[in-house]
Amino acid sequence: MQKQRMADFISNTDKDSLMRASYYQITRNFTKSVNRFIAFKDSDRIVEIPHGIGQRSQFIDLMIKYFESLEEYEKCTKLLKLKELVVMAGD
Repeated sequence: MQKQRMADFISNTDKDSLMRASYYQITRNFTKSVNRFIAFKDSDRIVEIPHGIGQRSQFIDLMIKYFESLEEYEKCTKLLKLKELVVMAGD
């Protein structure tokens, strides 16, 4: 079976909405994000990335790459600061 990419399942508009929602969720409060990394939250779902498996920094890298492609460098700077804290905390 062929592996499918996220782009095959959601539109660019949905991807943008998801990335922006995740950005605001994780950058709203750095301390909370370092302790409990909730990448997405809506009324009935929470997507949390566990501590200590290296996926938090990978997720941040994915977001940086996305916002770099849109030339939204202020977001990238804020994400880099969060990544630094996440790595220092043991991700």
